[in-house]
Amino acid sequence: MLSTSGRAQVALLFYTTVNLVLFTAAVYAVAMFPPLERHAGFWLAAFTAAALIVTAPAAWCLAACWPAAWRKKLIAEPSPLAHEPTRPV
Repeated sequence: MLSTSGRAQVALLFYTTVNLVLFTAAVYAVAMFPPLERHAGFWLAAFTAAALIVTAPAAWCLAACWPAAWRKKLIAEPSPLAHEPTRPV
């Protein structure tokens, strides 16, 4: 189980990355969809605000789930090619 500070760090990583992708998608959507171009400032602000609000709880929940899966992959195991361990595991 991650501490609160560790969970916050992982959540912040997810939060910023997802918001960067969603902001870029919003810019492309506003620039390429002619009905949205007329009020581009409003739609860009609306998409960005919605992304900021929606991704915060999603990032917090992901931060709780994913490190447990990562930890399982990081456990050191002896090599199947070695007959005996070369160092204590």
